[in-house]
Amino acid sequence: SKNYKCSIINEAGFCFIENVYLDVTTNGIGGDSSASMRVQFPHYPTLLIKSGAIPYFGKDIFALLGGTRQLHVYNSTSIRHLFIPVTNLTEINVQRNGLAEFDVEPVENRELKMLSIAHNGLTSVPRNIRYLVGLEKLYLYNNSLEYFDLEMLANATNSLKILSIYDNRIKTLDSRAALYFPKLQTLSVSKNKLSFVPYFEESFPALTVVSLRKNPWNCGWLSTVMQYIESWKIQVVRKDTTCRDRWISEICCSYTVLDYIFDRQAAQLHRQQQLLRNVSHENQQLVQTVHQLADDLHRLELQLDPQQSRPTGKSASDARNGDSV
Repeated sequence: SKNYKCSIINEAGFCFIENVYLDVTTNGIGGDSSASMRVQFPHYPTLLIKSGAIPYFGKDIFALLGGTRQLHVYNSTSIRHLFIPVTNLTEINVQRNGLAEFDVEPVENRELKMLSIAHNGLTSVPRNIRYLVGLEKLYLYNNSLEYFDLEMLANATNSLKILSIYDNRIKTLDSRAALYFPKLQTLSVSKNKLSFVPYFEESFPALTVVSLRKNPWNCGWLSTVMQYIESWKIQVVRKDTTCRDRWISEICCSYTVLDYIFDRQAAQLHRQQQLLRNVSHENQQLVQTVHQLADDLHRLELQLDPQQSRPTGKSASDARNGDSV
């Protein structure tokens, strides 16, 4: 029997627990389905597990937490696998645990508002995260993610306010047209390997804070996006301090073959637009010249008209008199 107690209770009422060692499998603690009868945790709204080892943190462990609403598992508490079931928890914060993978119970979960799995070894995000439909804050920073699909958060588009995935290895941030997050205010994608974010302007209409530094951004894309960011007065936090290639509004970008093609096309488009403006201006001048000639011709006709109507022979009265003689 294990009866864990709070080693510290701070002024905010947070209960700190130390040395939590549980031999957990997917079938229960020690293979015994009566685990909940033998292990007890303190009944506090906020629990912070500071140290220990819980190899499989799943349904059996969550079932022991009773009325806990916020769970924090920090630093020296080792976790190999995390399974998030539907519970009354509103916050789960797991940091520096050596965690390599997690999964979510495929049942709609509206209670969980904040999920933070940071400073761990995640290499992927499970598709079942889409069942966290009430999620407002998602922190997956400082992991080893190489790919992130915004489609996985499609069910939380009307609730998500913060997405923090900085300090990973993300090369592709996938999305699709018409997928937008009307309440997302903070987006942090710094320190990845991104060259662009698809549908940036369309997807995040409520964005107020963005972090972009330390990515190999495409200069053409970055130039367009920075114009949008500056026009909407979106705050860019922690800008680049060094740059090997180009600066755009204190964010570094890489000038690639794509940028060369983009600039060449842009220059060609500019020349075509200038040519059209010149032709249009010449057309206006030609129209004015034609109108001027028409006015001059009209005045000339008016001047010639009296001469054309003047008689050249006898008057009508003379003609009649001559006939009568």
